[in-house]
Amino acid sequence: MYLNINQTEAVNSIKGPCLILAGAGSGKTKVIISKIIYLINNCGYQSNHIAALTFTNKAAQEMKNRISEQICTTESKKIIISTFHALGMKIIRSELKTLGMKSNFSLFDEQDQIMLLKEISLKYLKENKNSLKTLLSFISNWKSKLLTPMQVLKLVKSKLERIFADCYKKYDNYLRTCNILDFDDLIFLPTLLFKNNLSARIRWQKKIRYLLVDEYQDTNEIQYELIKLLSNSDNNFTLVGDDDQSIYSWRGARPQNILLLKEDYPTLQVIKMEHNYRSSQRILKAANFLIANNPHIFKKNLFSELDYGSKIKVSITENEEHEAKKVVKKIISHHRIHHTTYNDYAILYRSNYQCRILEKILLHNHIPYHISSSFSLLSRPEIKHLISYLRFVVNPNDNNAFLKIINLPSRQIGSVTLNKLTTWAKKNKKSFFDASIDIELKKILTVRSINNLEKFIFWIQSIINLVELTPYDVLDNIVKDIKYEKWIYKNTIDPNIRTCKINNISIFSKWIKDMLKGNQTDTPLNLSQIITKFTLRDVIDNTVDNHDIDKVQLMTLHASKGLEFPVVFIIGMEEGILPHYSAIADNVDEERRLAYVGITRAKKELFFSYCKKRYQYGETLYPQPSRFLFELPQNDLIWTENIQIKNTNQLNILSLKKILKKQFF
Repeated sequence: MYLNINQTEAVNSIKGPCLILAGAGSGKTKVIISKIIYLINNCGYQSNHIAALTFTNKAAQEMKNRISEQICTTESKKIIISTFHALGMKIIRSELKTLGMKSNFSLFDEQDQIMLLKEISLKYLKENKNSLKTLLSFISNWKSKLLTPMQVLKLVKSKLERIFADCYKKYDNYLRTCNILDFDDLIFLPTLLFKNNLSARIRWQKKIRYLLVDEYQDTNEIQYELIKLLSNSDNNFTLVGDDDQSIYSWRGARPQNILLLKEDYPTLQVIKMEHNYRSSQRILKAANFLIANNPHIFKKNLFSELDYGSKIKVSITENEEHEAKKVVKKIISHHRIHHTTYNDYAILYRSNYQCRILEKILLHNHIPYHISSSFSLLSRPEIKHLISYLRFVVNPNDNNAFLKIINLPSRQIGSVTLNKLTTWAKKNKKSFFDASIDIELKKILTVRSINNLEKFIFWIQSIINLVELTPYDVLDNIVKDIKYEKWIYKNTIDPNIRTCKINNISIFSKWIKDMLKGNQTDTPLNLSQIITKFTLRDVIDNTVDNHDIDKVQLMTLHASKGLEFPVVFIIGMEEGILPHYSAIADNVDEERRLAYVGITRAKKELFFSYCKKRYQYGETLYPQPSRFLFELPQNDLIWTENIQIKNTNQLNILSLKKILKKQFF
């Protein structure tokens, strides 16, 4: 595997802390893989003492596949290659006794959390959806700062914070009682454990003797703390990142973690990888000009040895429909002239709503397209129902799962019965399942209700017994016994959707059986581990990977990170859109990084567009062109109209006020 000088230096630097500043398209994945192999083949590290962490299952799987091509399968399987959260899950499963947990825990997704918090906070928040989201955000932020409910109760000052802290305590008590974790717990619990338990910390430092972290700029406060706690006294680790591609502050990412490294590790070795193998020289020049306007901890300048490339085009359009028509017209003509495939083209935008008019124009012109979205197989209703069943048979104490499956399909267990059951269970501090089999419950329920409930409990216990004995049969038996396909036929009018749902169930069943069996890169999992993996995958990987299908790709700038396309269109280059109006006051630097990410997705050609007039939130706006267009090297741009470059710090205040009024009032 050929490596350039900087890549070779990055691979060979194994003593002490190492930060690799890997610019866009500079081959960081190749370097991480090469370094892992070098550690094993040349430095005496055993495979099971190396861990490589990233942020998506897709990136982790790509690493696994590429490493398995370089070293034998037996050794490659021993390397911990996972997301931060999957590593947290691995630590928790290994430290169940230390943490005082049972092995059959469930994992809550956001929907489960909202359901629980709605009940806990009912008397305070009156089911206000926005307040519930705020409460959830507060709890997540407290966990990211390693604060327990008792610590928070001592720190809060305002009345609202005290209410939220009280809800946090009740929420935490519920989770611990029912043997449930939420997504934040997967890092919160291991980090708290290592901070407070020296023997556990040393145990894992001996297990992970060399740590590599990809996309380091996306780490948050608690992830940085976990990295520090996992590092042994030698501080042998490699962090790979690019502060110019830090675009997730809204998810808690802190690019300043790079600055903290210099303070916490004075011997930190910094290696820059600036050779871009993706884009033309002109595109890289534009990217460098733009990002130079941001403050930098470490300065770097990407360069390319590819052709200088075509000039970058800026289209000035009348309105959003005209903008969409011009983009689609250009794709049609470019496709015909250059005999390209449709998946050579990507249309990128700041916000999802911008794709609606594009979709209309693409459909009208019979151009195949794919919109990246959060609708993975695991988020389909028919699959989420089955996951709830599996969650429950793995952990019968999971009350949320119990409520989701009890009447799906209908078992004639009505709301009155369920209210009596849940009230009695809470009063007697039992799970809903344990309450259902308690003989005392018969005193408060009708004979018919007891019969229906007992019928369900008798059946579900037979499925629970299969979990350990014949896990391959669990899902098939559930689908057959509840007559799930018949229920779908009855409740789905459209025959095409009906067929799709049945097919999804078949695919889902095959996934489970494959994971129970394992393969060359992944060890076999039990049913509990599989359900956890599904929940993690649905939370972490929120886009469908369809970039190999011959369709024009439509996606947000955030979703485009890590991808590349020969021809890229970035639409809506306007003040208020990019940079977004919510960031103009105090976070333009991140918006600039977002534009930089978009630019560096392009390999050969790059197009920008903006509107003179835009209809938004019921108002006609007259936006100014984005300041970012004027931060590019003007000699490398072709504008469709001659315009007078204005001071773009003078925004269209009236337009922004109209947007804010529609959004918040």
